[in-house]
Amino acid sequence: MKPTYKIFILLLVVLFALYQRTQAQDRQLTLESAVTLALEKNRDLQVAQLETQKASERVREAKGSALPTIGATAQYQYFFQKQVSFLPGSFIGLGENQLAAVRVGGENAVTGGVNLSQPLFQSGIRAGIRAARTARQVTHAEKDELRAAVITQVKKAYLDVLITQERLHLQQQSIVRNEQALKDARSLLAQGRASRVDTLRAFVTVENLRPEVIRLTNGIEIAGTVLKRIIGLDESESITLRDSLRYDPSVPVGAGEGAFAEALAARPEVQRLVLTSKLNQQQIAGQAAERRPKLWAVGSVLGQSQANNFRLGDYQWPVSSFAGLQLNVPIFSGFRTVAKVRQAQITRQQTEKQLENYREIVRAEVKTGVSGVEEARRRIEVQGQTVATAELGYRITRDRWKQGIASRLDLSDAELLLTQSKSNYLQAVYDYLVAGVELDQALGRTASDLNR
Repeated sequence: MKPTYKIFILLLVVLFALYQRTQAQDRQLTLESAVTLALEKNRDLQVAQLETQKASERVREAKGSALPTIGATAQYQYFFQKQVSFLPGSFIGLGENQLAAVRVGGENAVTGGVNLSQPLFQSGIRAGIRAARTARQVTHAEKDELRAAVITQVKKAYLDVLITQERLHLQQQSIVRNEQALKDARSLLAQGRASRVDTLRAFVTVENLRPEVIRLTNGIEIAGTVLKRIIGLDESESITLRDSLRYDPSVPVGAGEGAFAEALAARPEVQRLVLTSKLNQQQIAGQAAERRPKLWAVGSVLGQSQANNFRLGDYQWPVSSFAGLQLNVPIFSGFRTVAKVRQAQITRQQTEKQLENYREIVRAEVKTGVSGVEEARRRIEVQGQTVATAELGYRITRDRWKQGIASRLDLSDAELLLTQSKSNYLQAVYDYLVAGVELDQALGRTASDLNR
């Protein structure tokens, strides 16, 4: 093999290795960056964005109804038998009561023209434009509602990964403590200061903890998959979370006296229903406009010719044209218009009921969210003291066991209480953070941060 080829192959190998290394790099995610990435890549949001574009095109379509309609027509006909016109018989010497069939025209007939129609008065057009604009606003409100939901889902999924990682870490700490206890038991057994049963008990305790490590490890992978799906990342992409599950008492999460009013003003769901009610009213006006007269300006230019050959240069092209007004006055439509107006009125009543109901739902969500945050905060304070007490109790019990004062069962109970206390504290922190996320959504604070 020539040296040039060897160098070329070596370069390819190096480039491929660099590419593989780049692909294998983890994506580092903080909670904030995960939210930002989801707003960019979430597939449901991308669909919603396309829906807003469709709504803008519907507004354009509605505006087009007020513009003139211009159309060009062309027609060619070949007559195997020429057209027949019936004339009074007296034209060719027949009786007055007789008709004469006369074939007229040429074998080839060509017609071309331009038609124009311009609406002058149609109240339904303006109502349709207003309704299309309001429908576009409704679509934007729906997108904001979805964005707020996605932000909440990303935050919860992120916290799910964090708490599963922390639980795994807590389980590993428990294994380390029990492995140390097993080591101490074997040492005391060799000195004749502990029984073989204590050693076996310590060994079984360690082995019983290991399956939970496997379950939690798999749980981290599952939670990460859910997070990647919500964000919109590929399943094969590796992610590493940079934040941690920590309680910061200095961060205000609660709500003040005006929480309900704040929620009503900020929640995109409420804004969507308000806009929907407005849209329903405009749809009622649009249906009612069908009862009113419609006036168009119309015009046409028509050129036509007939001949028995295809010598187009010899054709004569007489042109006819007209301009005028066309009026359409609805008189009776079989009660269809009345039924459509009534349907639109009922739809508006349904929306009003939904809005009234949703206001009560928001009130309940705010109250529940505030209560959840305060409850979790109190649990954190209590569990923090419990963890400190359990740690002290474990250290004392372990020292007493080494001195032969306490039993192995006492040490196992102390270790179990310590692990359970830490787990309860961890759960309280997780519940506090999740309750804060849900309260932000209930108050509409998530929606207010959409354009950050």
